[in-house]
Amino acid sequence: MKTATAKSDLLSSFALKIIACLLMTLDHAALLFVDPVNQYPIYYALRAIGKISFPIFAYLAFRGAYQTHNARNYLLRLFFLSIALDAFSFLLGGIRHIPIADNPLVGNAFTDMFLGVLLVTLLKRKDRFSFLAILPIAYAFFSTVAISPEYGTLFKTDWGFFSIILFLSFFIGKEICDYLLVYKAKSDGVDDRLYLDESGFFYEKVTSCVALFFTEALFYLIFRLDNTSFLLPNQFVPIGTYSLLAVVFILLSSPKKGYASKYIQYGFYAYYPFHILLLGVIAIGLGYL
Repeated sequence: MKTATAKSDLLSSFALKIIACLLMTLDHAALLFVDPVNQYPIYYALRAIGKISFPIFAYLAFRGAYQTHNARNYLLRLFFLSIALDAFSFLLGGIRHIPIADNPLVGNAFTDMFLGVLLVTLLKRKDRFSFLAILPIAYAFFSTVAISPEYGTLFKTDWGFFSIILFLSFFIGKEICDYLLVYKAKSDGVDDRLYLDESGFFYEKVTSCVALFFTEALFYLIFRLDNTSFLLPNQFVPIGTYSLLAVVFILLSSPKKGYASKYIQYGFYAYYPFHILLLGVIAIGLGYL
């Protein structure tokens, strides 16, 4: 069974994380320091480029849900980081007397990734516990429902319903891919693992790109039908739609981890709160918050 392989596998997981972190920092810096009215071209460009980061993080988190040897610990790390970041954001907003609905730091990507990984972890069990996958879906849905002008949405996430649909699409794509590879292996009279190990990653990243394209198209269709829909992420059109460009990095990804150690792993976890804290402090010092 011949497939495209190493020539297109240029970016390790380490490299993808570095790229996503840099893009995310651009997004958050623009959000805090660039005037969306008087400096709109700069704001638009930086935020559009920055939006590419989330699908990369989501893709890596999705892969992590399948590769982790301890799903509980993985979920707990995402959960506690999500809670800690929002606690800091609520505290900062309270000190600066910023209404929760207007606080750009409330609602973070770790919440989206926690919900997505929880969804995938439950669904891939394929047992009675899989029905609990409705819970992260419901949470993501209600994170789009505003309950008051001052508080904003009931629950706090970064990408709302978009992210849970993206994770669900990733999961469906991988399940279809694995099923077809296993079917092909049985038809050829070879061991399932042969095709899954040799070709699985290539088809997985291709189907992940298809999943991202489907999710983007679905939410763009929602926008075209009703551009006031509460399901749409903030500024999804036009800025958020640039996140589709993440397919370039996903297609170039490799199954290799790259530089890997506990210090590297926790360093990436620490970078998100560190850069939020640093940017927040700078923004306060310069009078932007």
